[in-house]
Amino acid sequence: MRRSLIAAALTVGAAVVSIPLTVGAASAAGWETVGGGPAVYSSMDQCNAEAAQLKADGTYKDARCYTDSKGWIYLEVLS
Repeated sequence: MRRSLIAAALTVGAAVVSIPLTVGAASAAGWETVGGGPAVYSSMDQCNAEAAQLKADGTYKDARCYTDSKGWIYLEVLS
């Protein structure tokens, strides 16, 4: 039980650190990471469906999904 909690805490901590790092690189080109990580998207199809909905609604000019080096899926948008 204790090992599970420690592993979960490390995973969340890594996500908190990795999101700001990816946001800085993406926002330079106009793209902004708005969500993602292991707790948000369980598949690329799930992320792509949300990206398509955001584009269809006109919420953002464009939206796309990508996978980082750890295999976590993120959604980024172009305002």
